[in-house]
Amino acid sequence: MKKRSLLLLGILSGFALQAHAATNLIQVYEEALVSDPVFQQAIAQRMANKEAVPLSIAPLLPQAGIAGGPFISHFHQAGGAGLPASGFTAKGYSVTLTVTQTVFNYSQFMALAGAKAVSRQADAALNAATQDLMIRVSRAYFAVLKDEDNLRYNLANKNAYAKQLDQINQQYKVGLKTITDLYTAEASFDTASAGYIGAQTTLANDKENLRAITGTLYPTLASLSEKFPLISPHPTDMEAWVQTSLLQNWSIKASQLANQAAAENIKQQFGGHLPTLNLQGSYNMAYNNSFAGGSITTGPNGTVETTAGNFAPIQAHSNEAIVTLNLGVPIFQGGQVTAQTRQAKYNYQVTSQRLEQTVRGTANIARQSYLGIILGIQQIKADQQAIKSTISSLEGLEEGYRVGTQTLVDVLNQQQKVFQTQTQYATDRFAYVNNLLLLKQATGTLSQDDLRAINAWLLDNNDDDSTSALDNRHADVKKHKHTKVAVKS
Repeated sequence: MKKRSLLLLGILSGFALQAHAATNLIQVYEEALVSDPVFQQAIAQRMANKEAVPLSIAPLLPQAGIAGGPFISHFHQAGGAGLPASGFTAKGYSVTLTVTQTVFNYSQFMALAGAKAVSRQADAALNAATQDLMIRVSRAYFAVLKDEDNLRYNLANKNAYAKQLDQINQQYKVGLKTITDLYTAEASFDTASAGYIGAQTTLANDKENLRAITGTLYPTLASLSEKFPLISPHPTDMEAWVQTSLLQNWSIKASQLANQAAAENIKQQFGGHLPTLNLQGSYNMAYNNSFAGGSITTGPNGTVETTAGNFAPIQAHSNEAIVTLNLGVPIFQGGQVTAQTRQAKYNYQVTSQRLEQTVRGTANIARQSYLGIILGIQQIKADQQAIKSTISSLEGLEEGYRVGTQTLVDVLNQQQKVFQTQTQYATDRFAYVNNLLLLKQATGTLSQDDLRAINAWLLDNNDDDSTSALDNRHADVKKHKHTKVAVKS
C-alpha cells in the first residue's frame, strides 16, 4: 500500500512539474501554425488563387449542353363563304445536343498563362507568409523575454534605491544627513518605482501581442541562456548575402510572378481586338404526332359534327446533325477593349513598382540584419564589459560615500548607469537573435530547423543559469561563448 502511495505521488509530481514547465519557442510556433489568423488567411488565399488555373482552362475545353422539351399546338379555322370549319392539333417533343470547342481565342489563351503565374505566385506567397510567421512569433517571443529581463533589472534598481533611501532616512533622523540628501534619495526611489511600473505594463502588453498570434496567454516562457553562441555570418561579404536574397527571397519571387501575371493580363485584354474561331456541332431529335384531314360543322341542335375521316392521326420522327465553324470578328465595342487594355498596362506599372519596392526593401533588410549581427556581437561584448565596469565603479563610489569622499548624487548617478547598461545588454542580446532570423528570411532560407537551433539556446525558468545574472545586482555577467558557426545562405 505504501509503495502504491509513493508511486501515485511520483506520478502526480511529474504532472505538476509538466504543468509548470515553461513554454519554449517551438511550442509557441507550432500553436501559431494552426491558430494565427494572418497565416490562416494566407493558406486560404493560396487555395483560392490556385483555382485560377482550372477556371481559365474551363473555357478552352469542350462545352456541351442539352435543351429540349414537349410541345402541344392547336389550330382552328372557322368556316365561311361556303367553306366548312376545320382544325389542327399537334403534340410532340424535341431534344437538341450542342457541343462547342474553342479553336482560337487569344484572350482565353493569355488568361490561362496569367492564371498559371498567379498559381505559382500563390505558392511563393505562402512560403513568404510561413517565414513571416516565424519572424513574428520569434519577435513577439523575445520581446516578452526582454521585458522580463528589464523587469528584473527594474526591480533590482528599485530595491537598491529603496535600501539607499532607508539608510539616508535613518541617518537623517540622527542628524548625519541633510534634508537635501533625503529628498534626492526619495526622488531617485520614486523614479525607479515609476520605471518598475512601466516595465510591468510593457511586459503585460507584449504578452498580449504574443497572445494575438497564438490565442494563448503563456504564464512562463523559456528564457535565453547566458551561454548562447555568438554566430558570425559566413561568407563575410555583405553584398554576397544581398545578391543571394535577390535570387531566393520568397517575397521577391511572389512579386515577380504577380508582375508576370499583370503582363499576361495586358495580352488578354488586347485579345479583345482579335477574331475568335470555334467549332460547333449540334444534333436535334424531334417527334411530332398531329391530327388533321377533316372538317368541322355545326348541327341543327348546336352539336359539333365531323366529316371526311374524323381527323386521321399523322406521326413523324426527325433527326438532324449540323457541324459549323464559327468565326467572330470584333469591329467596335464602344472603346471597351481599348480602355481595358490601358487599365491593364497601368496595373502592370503598379506591380512593376511594387516589385522594385520589394527588391529594395529586401536588400535593405539583408544589409541591416548582416550589420546587426556583426555589430551586435561587438555590442554584446561591450555591454558585458560595461556592466562589469559600472558595477565596480559603483562599489568604489559607495565606499567613498561611506568615508565622505563622494557625494550621494555621485552614487545615485552611478546606480542609474548600472541600470542603463543592464537594460542595454538585454536589448542587444535579443536584437542580435532577431537579426540572425531576419538575415535568413531575407535570403529565403529561414526554416523551422533554424527555430529549433535557437530553441536549443533556451532554458526553463527554473534553471539556475537563466536567473543567476539577473537576480544579483552585483553579480558578474557570464561570458558568452564566441563560436564562429557558419550561417549558410
